[in-house]
Amino acid sequence: MKRTGHAALLLALPLFPGPAMAEDGDAASLEALPAVAFHVQQARDIAGSDFRFLSDGLLCGPAEQTIPKAIMTVPGFLDPNAPGIEPFAAFDNLHYIGMYAWGTFVLDTGEGLILFDSLTNEREVEEILLPGMTEMGLDPNDLKYLVVTHAHVDHYGGAHYLKRRYGVPVMMSAADWDALADDISYPWFVRSGYPPVVQPQRDVTVEDGDILRLGNASVTFVLTPGHTPGTLSSIIEVQDRGQTRTVAMWGGQALHADIATLNQMHNSLHKFWSLGRERGVEGLISTHAWFVGNFEQHARGRVDGRNPLLIGQDGFERMMGIYDACIDAQFARSLARLE
Repeated sequence: MKRTGHAALLLALPLFPGPAMAEDGDAASLEALPAVAFHVQQARDIAGSDFRFLSDGLLCGPAEQTIPKAIMTVPGFLDPNAPGIEPFAAFDNLHYIGMYAWGTFVLDTGEGLILFDSLTNEREVEEILLPGMTEMGLDPNDLKYLVVTHAHVDHYGGAHYLKRRYGVPVMMSAADWDALADDISYPWFVRSGYPPVVQPQRDVTVEDGDILRLGNASVTFVLTPGHTPGTLSSIIEVQDRGQTRTVAMWGGQALHADIATLNQMHNSLHKFWSLGRERGVEGLISTHAWFVGNFEQHARGRVDGRNPLLIGQDGFERMMGIYDACIDAQFARSLARLE
């Protein structure tokens, strides 16, 4: 991991148009294509009833409709005043704090805290993250590292403030440090009334395969480009009732319609999937926790003492298989548009 310096940037306020909803007829004709329908059904077959939230959610729909549909269906998505939800311990030492639409995970290693993502801006840090940490018995002064999964403002927006107030090193991949100035998510937030954000200074550069060890935990970083040029995913050791468990954090969710970017994400998925299988991953989390069912899983509570976020190695295989089939469905749509 490399640490460098770079001047902070104040993001401007360009009102770029976002992806438009496809015409109803056009979208319907694409969904009726045999290749698209086959892969969407394949995802549903893998999902069964327990993972239907993923196969029937935004992942398997047309890429150009992802953001507009999220605005309509995900509570608090692009709402500058969205309230925080009740924080919870996903595992003994891994806590979710944030809103419904996006949030953070805080890993308590016993020798300091590792924070994954930083919410959208200073207000959310002060009014949601810091009080949530206090509620969970976590001291912000114990923050040792801030890992930014990717260069979209709902993930890095609070990083500058946290660095300034607590001196916490900010970690991101080289490709996404480079991509900050061209963050395509930012215009959506500007249009929705979010305040300007100061980007974090280039700090710690994470490379593929780097391992962060602290206290009783380790985090293995996997470069998984596709959602952004340098999306970081992680394999994380956590504690559950005193037993070490291995979970995966997939760093970026929504698909793009661009063929080259889809290829990137497809290759990244298989790379991460293979490593997860090798490491015996038995849970999948995300700072867009609703996307991978973390809220739904947590709400079930323990049955026979089992943590509901532990879906087992078979569950991880199935979740990755759903992602794979949904990417194939988007390939079919995108190729059809080129014909």
